[in-house]
Amino acid sequence: MTRKPVAFWCLAITMSVLAGESLAQQGDTWTGKQVMIVRDGIQLRAGSEVLAPLPLGAVLEVSNVNGQWLWFKGRRGWIEQRAVVPVDEAVEYFTAAIKGSPTSQSYHHRGIAHAALGNFQQAEDDFGEAIQRDAANIPAYNERGNARRELGKLDEAIADFDEVIRQGVQHPAVFTNRGLARHDQGKFDEALPDYNAAIAIDAKFAPAWEAGGSTRQAQGNLPKAISNFRRAIELDDNFDRAHNNLAWILATTSDDQLRDATQAIQHATKACELVAYTDAGYLDTLAAALAEAARFDEAVKRAKEAIEKATTEQKPAIEARLKLYEAGQAFRDSKATD
Repeated sequence: MTRKPVAFWCLAITMSVLAGESLAQQGDTWTGKQVMIVRDGIQLRAGSEVLAPLPLGAVLEVSNVNGQWLWFKGRRGWIEQRAVVPVDEAVEYFTAAIKGSPTSQSYHHRGIAHAALGNFQQAEDDFGEAIQRDAANIPAYNERGNARRELGKLDEAIADFDEVIRQGVQHPAVFTNRGLARHDQGKFDEALPDYNAAIAIDAKFAPAWEAGGSTRQAQGNLPKAISNFRRAIELDDNFDRAHNNLAWILATTSDDQLRDATQAIQHATKACELVAYTDAGYLDTLAAALAEAARFDEAVKRAKEAIEKATTEQKPAIEARLKLYEAGQAFRDSKATD
């Protein structure tokens, strides 16, 4: 199944948090844990090479430990333990920071922690408090806009992004976020100029290309959607959602000229590998790609794995596709067509 684009959180902000170790993690109890970046300026490393910056609030899953260094699935790099806390401790961590220093920044940081846990109403409240305490905390408007988008408060979300842009911030993420909110409103023709504005600021900002692909797909313009997803992958080969969404079109479209089982399997497999085969939607896409290649036994296996990991809302659609694979039929998505 396709996955909707995700907002870009955590614009560059100054960080000031509690020093020291996390609240409960000692020794090698990190493997398999989801953790949150709680320091600004953290860089993913491989030896002495800096691979990429990691934004405050980023949530990652630890797959290996070497002393004080943590290795992350899909990232192929290391960061220090002191840069993170387990996700389920992050709100407590930043609440302690607020007790010590109830500043705009400390509320802002706790809002990011709430958002990482899916507590979007609490996140909106904390970002609002951050803004009340310091109206010049422009990144908090971006974060509140993202929380409001998740809550379905789309007009208010757009107003927050408008304020960031009005303040003169020229960051591709803000324009992409506003485009996503407009996409959610069904205003696809208004969303696309926002993505284009993001790309004009930074032509290598992969999320803008991927978001544009999703909007083009929603419009039914699959050739352009495919082009956008491919460009996002060229810029970031570890962009799991772009791999997945491209694979879905290639596997399920009714357009014979666009369908390509071989490439669909390649991209769907890559998406699954990047998340260690833990995402139900990605497994569903891989199953559809395998079925398109008439590899029905494998498709059935992957579909069953997807059902095991699926939410209540996801299960009916995957179960319906499973029945097709068991009957030796591929799935065609009526929406994946020009």
